[in-house]
Amino acid sequence: MKFDAVHINSAPELLVKEIIKQIQAGHLTPGDALPSQRALAKMFKVGLGSVREAIKILNVMGYLHVIRGKGTYISETALDTKAHPSKLEKAFEVVSLAELMKAREILECEAAAMASQEGDKEAIAQLRHIGEQMDFNNKNTNFYYRTDFNFHMAVADATHNKAIIELLKILVDKAHEHVGLMDDSLSISMPPNAHTAIITAKNVIEAIAAGDGAKARKEMLDHLNIVKANLHNEFPGTTPIKKI
Repeated sequence: MKFDAVHINSAPELLVKEIIKQIQAGHLTPGDALPSQRALAKMFKVGLGSVREAIKILNVMGYLHVIRGKGTYISETALDTKAHPSKLEKAFEVVSLAELMKAREILECEAAAMASQEGDKEAIAQLRHIGEQMDFNNKNTNFYYRTDFNFHMAVADATHNKAIIELLKILVDKAHEHVGLMDDSLSISMPPNAHTAIITAKNVIEAIAAGDGAKARKEMLDHLNIVKANLHNEFPGTTPIKKI
């Protein structure tokens, strides 16, 4: 098989699309083992971090099946991923943005606390890497939202709880989908409090790294309050989260 090289600035997202394309074209079939992460990095001409991020996204999407200590395989249901969306995903299609944000508050604050206890060195390193990317992406709207998505998914991943990872992927993705749909019609620019949102996200990361569950929970709530405030500024019908 032959993969196309991807541009480093958007490597994880484009790498995901390239692997999905190979699956849909039949070059990768259910049960096939992917090459090692180092081999993929060389093949795609990207860094190991981009490969790991893409594999995590594809795993959550249902295209890949990761077996610790053995390798990464094409999921048996990979070809059905888009044709047969889950009942849960269908249910979220009729949920409002305000409801999505409330659900995120409930789940993500506890996920942050759990990540502080369950996160291993690799998970912490990935979170800190994303924290560094936030500074680079703080002036580009598309990069800002992509990095924000990666941050929330990295927190979920640090819990090592598949149910939390699946739920948060849908919640965050749907919230961004709402923003994207509105962006097309209203031309939304960079959120006014983007810098503060980045600072609070980094506070979450450091609380998780320190193993402080109570602080991680509080910092995540502060971060979501900033996110909600930004949405409220753009869309007045979105009620800010109340502090607890």
